[in-house]
Amino acid sequence: MNRCKMMVGIVSLFSIGLLAGHVWGAEAFPTKPFELVQPFASGGSTDVMCRTIVARATPFLDNQPCVVVTKAGGGTVIGSKYVLDGYHNDGYTLFSSSTSSLMVAPVVNKANFSWRDFVGINQTMLGSDALFVRADGPFTGLEKFIEYAKQNPGKIKYSSTGTGTSPHLGAAGLAAVAGISIKQIPTKGDAEALTALLGGHVMAASMNPLSALPHVAAGRLRCVAQYGGERDKLVQPNVPTCKEQGVDVELDLWRWIVVPKGVPPERVKFLRAAFMKIFQDKETLVALEKIQCPASYRPGEDYEQVMMKSEKAVMPLIKAAGL
Repeated sequence: MNRCKMMVGIVSLFSIGLLAGHVWGAEAFPTKPFELVQPFASGGSTDVMCRTIVARATPFLDNQPCVVVTKAGGGTVIGSKYVLDGYHNDGYTLFSSSTSSLMVAPVVNKANFSWRDFVGINQTMLGSDALFVRADGPFTGLEKFIEYAKQNPGKIKYSSTGTGTSPHLGAAGLAAVAGISIKQIPTKGDAEALTALLGGHVMAASMNPLSALPHVAAGRLRCVAQYGGERDKLVQPNVPTCKEQGVDVELDLWRWIVVPKGVPPERVKFLRAAFMKIFQDKETLVALEKIQCPASYRPGEDYEQVMMKSEKAVMPLIKAAGL
């Protein structure tokens, strides 16, 4: 009898030990700094937005810092593939994705991934790319731009943030729908695209407005059209869309923070809760307003819905532009 009791006791202690080992052995999260990867050149609107977001993020990430990592090139494909590397599915590597990186680039560059390979943490903004020209040039508006292009096929060169990005698709879609021929000069990001226009190397630039607006305010540049379905009332309320000007182009620009599929669900849950608090932080919201990048938060649970709607709008435009 005593021997039986002893055996039961040993088995019980062994079971408790296994349970305790499971609990004690569970890896805490987070225990090291996070990376927020952005796929455009340093100094552009995406880079500035990311650095603004992470500047106050540490208290919401259990006091772990979050650093911005630039992986530019390949029309954002390099950044996407870096994040999708199997070593980055532990929840510590986040990706600042956009219409460019998750909708346009995978198709145009024939990459072997899509938005379905990621999990949404939260939407950060919603806006529109736009077409800019020099204020001292011949284009006072989109109508003049199209008229000149029809009279001078292929003469207009425009800079974009790279082949396969949403600014590239916006301009290519505009050209296809308007029946004009314009030539893209791809760059690594907003800063280079802007420099090319200001330096007179191109006649137009297709890009995110944030980098160009100071030059618009200074009278050096003019925005002739926004590509979005509606005017971005917070950033460029007085600039009409392509559709308002008779050109049937609709391309919204969204940005989402995502992680690759395979990140454990409990870590996704932690990140979604943390970034919800970050986007409720008044100082962060004010800082984003100051760089003219007002937040447009949506929870990670809305990711699939937003992506499917965007896919329906983007794919026909890619086909029309022959990309």
